Amino acid sequence: MARAAVLTIVGVWLGVLFASWAVATATFRTAEMVAGAPPGSPAGDRVALVPPDTRRPVFRHLASEVNRWMFGRFGWAQLALAVVVAGLAWSMGGAVRVLSLAALAAVAVQGAALGPAILELGRSIDFVARPLAPDVGRRFGLLHGGYVVLDLVKAAMLVAITVILARRAG
Repeated sequence: MARAAVLTIVGVWLGVLFASWAVATATFRTAEMVAGAPPGSPAGDRVALVPPDTRRPVFRHLASEVNRWMFGRFGWAQLALAVVVAGLAWSMGGAVRVLSLAALAAVAVQGAALGPAILELGRSIDFVARPLAPDVGRRFGLLHGGYVVLDLVKAAMLVAITVILARRAG
């Protein structure tokens, strides 16, 4: 019973994790597309009312706010999923227990350290001229890169849990 529950929860978790990556990418692509809408198109005529030097930053800010909202809410959801998976996996022992605890730790680091730091720094640079000052750009890049690496490692751990449990006899 616990095995099926863990497989189901991990499947949902992976699905939402992959969807969050797609949405984060799509919001910025959409912001760029709308900011560059050609004159004569319905959006382009309205976008033309925004001064040209302000368009891109305003639409990127909107995309950033959508992503900040999404990752903030998803962080709490991941924490709940991670706690449930770790609790169910505890009795399974071995690699499943270790991987579930490691995934929980990754969620905790993202939620307690990386996410808030990215949010604070991101909001402070939304309307700062590009390119950013090297130290600010490097800090944002390291924070964002660390978050992405943890997401990838977490996804790999969740896939590993799935593979281990799928191979076990029911």
